[in-house]
Amino acid sequence: MSIIEKIRGLPRAALVGFIAPLIALVCIVLAVAISPSFDWVTNALSDLGHYTRTDIGPNPLVRAIIFNAGLATTGVLLIIITLGFLKQINDWPTRIAMLPFLIAAGFLTAIGIFSENFNPIHFTVSVGLFITFPFAMWFVGLSWLRYRHLWWFCVISLLLPFFSVYIWWGTLNGVLPWSGMAIPEILTAMTAILWIWIFLTLEVQGKLSHLVTHSE
Repeated sequence: MSIIEKIRGLPRAALVGFIAPLIALVCIVLAVAISPSFDWVTNALSDLGHYTRTDIGPNPLVRAIIFNAGLATTGVLLIIITLGFLKQINDWPTRIAMLPFLIAAGFLTAIGIFSENFNPIHFTVSVGLFITFPFAMWFVGLSWLRYRHLWWFCVISLLLPFFSVYIWWGTLNGVLPWSGMAIPEILTAMTAILWIWIFLTLEVQGKLSHLVTHSE
């Protein structure tokens, strides 16, 4: 079976889940590509979403629309598939554990809606995203320790957020060789995407079937 056939064979929700983070990444890459003065070392990714800022490149409106639309679209899609997953499962610890992820997806959507032009709202939702997602991993990791076949994923879920914690601690305390927020933001995003894709792979492989409500 070819890769294309495997992709076509995925459940629609899983396919959307795999694609959703790519939308944000592609839009970030495009926004950076048309911003010749954007500096990964000194800027924040949110600078790309400012509708009138011209110091990082021309056409700020176009750049901001691409960047903000990408984040908002990804956030909305993640909310939709998360609600669908919550509707299917009958395991209350998992439902509770997924709430921080749902909130994080909401914050991601809000970042795309309330750009840097809308501070302090933008700052609040940005901090909210980078705080809630580690807790989403931790909550799920702790919840699934009950299932021996998921222990390896639990270890990943419990340890991976500490990479982001260190990156942010090092950035804010001047330990790491950059002053802007772009690098810790993208690195944190990559850990989140990795976690989401592993989660979805488990679902596609039927490893989470014990959580699903089966009709009589």
